[in-house]
Amino acid sequence: MIDFQHFLKYALLFSEIVAAVVGILSFKKFKNSYWKWFIYYLVLIAFSEVLCQYVLCNFTTFRTYYYSFFVIPIEFLFLYWLYSYKSLNNKKLFWISCGIYLLSLLPYFIFEGKSVVNSFNYIIGTFLLTVMIVLEFNKQIKTDDILLFKKNLMFYVNFGVGIFYVGTLPFFAFHGLLWKDSVIWNNYYIIFMITNILMYILFSIALLWGKPNTY
Repeated sequence: MIDFQHFLKYALLFSEIVAAVVGILSFKKFKNSYWKWFIYYLVLIAFSEVLCQYVLCNFTTFRTYYYSFFVIPIEFLFLYWLYSYKSLNNKKLFWISCGIYLLSLLPYFIFEGKSVVNSFNYIIGTFLLTVMIVLEFNKQIKTDDILLFKKNLMFYVNFGVGIFYVGTLPFFAFHGLLWKDSVIWNNYYIIFMITNILMYILFSIALLWGKPNTY
């Protein structure tokens, strides 16, 4: 079980690096569209993961803060921008979601139960993202976008983000309870890693097959 988890850990890092490399190789195709920022995002995430795994591994406290207050917020805020501001063209939803998410970080400085607060922050972030995932899915099925899914970047992005963030929400929502049963926790951790890997594979497919003028 532990060996397989270690394998998945490196497989995830590999999938993140591959997505970033695919993005760099595809940059010319997307340089005149807002999708170029998606490529920058993938490069930043891959760089951050390598940094945390091989450079900050001996600085656990700083690495925790780096993840909690930079990497994870960047992931949520960028996806809010990609979904609500660009694809859904709903700027009000974007600013409201960003405000609520950033406010959810404040309890970290007030309460002592850091793990509980982190779970709360992640739940809030994922709930807001879930709303956007549903709205995006509804948008696609009501238009011809779903018929052109092979070239539609948001189809792959929405699918990947949905299976990871929504699918693993219970892992964070009930993290404290799951931790009490090592078997359940380990199995859910494996699901968490596999869905994360699938998300980055779908990101790579989106960049390879997608067209910049599709949402």
